[in-house]
Amino acid sequence: MGNFSDDGWRWDLNWRRNLFDHESILAVNFMEDISSILIQRNVKDTMVWKAESTGVYSTSSAYRMMLNINASASDVRIFKLIWKMIIPPRAATFTWRLLKDRLPTKGNLLRRNIIIQDADCPLCGQVQEEVGHLFFNCQRTLPLWWESMSWLQVVGPLPTAPASHLTQFCEGFRANVNHSRWYGWWVALTSTIWHHRNNLIFQGNQFDSSKVMEEAMISAWSWLKAREKGFNTSFNQWSSNIKDHFG
Repeated sequence: MGNFSDDGWRWDLNWRRNLFDHESILAVNFMEDISSILIQRNVKDTMVWKAESTGVYSTSSAYRMMLNINASASDVRIFKLIWKMIIPPRAATFTWRLLKDRLPTKGNLLRRNIIIQDADCPLCGQVQEEVGHLFFNCQRTLPLWWESMSWLQVVGPLPTAPASHLTQFCEGFRANVNHSRWYGWWVALTSTIWHHRNNLIFQGNQFDSSKVMEEAMISAWSWLKAREKGFNTSFNQWSSNIKDHFG
């Protein structure tokens, strides 16, 4: 990686492949960072993890450090709420990926330099597929949120950024709603949209909004049964009086 000369250590890095344009900027920044580190000829190297007082790496300390650097207080609160919800781990993991924009949408695949033939939204085909459009602003999914809001008889704009949409939808309309149930419904609806989106792309199934809504309601109902003690309402009764149960 380098060699010693009379005036000290000199770096000589050889990359195993040609860098992409955005990687060249990262490489320059990386060289600036490591050039400030003093390399001593006769001193043994040791590895120390400064985020822990013991100097030993732990995933929990790395996670805390990343939260402090990359997330606002509001985001930290939302992530804590999601991980504490009594929902299937797969649903919680999906929600985390959605909020962090880590789902393999076509827009994200392009940013990872993956070649795809069609970057348009698979539901409407009008714009590039991004999480904000696919889940919240597409003409095939936006009516699902309107219908959900009609249960509370409220109207109003919703943001397209996932974390902002979650906060506004679950907490921004009425103070007296059951927020935990609304959070569960938000997770159920978004995860079902993603499931049917994948069925459209990989299996050629049609995207039927009514089936998406019905499947999301089944998921939300089954999670409620597991999460809330004393909840023994049948699905037919629950779905027929959906407005009362989300108020």
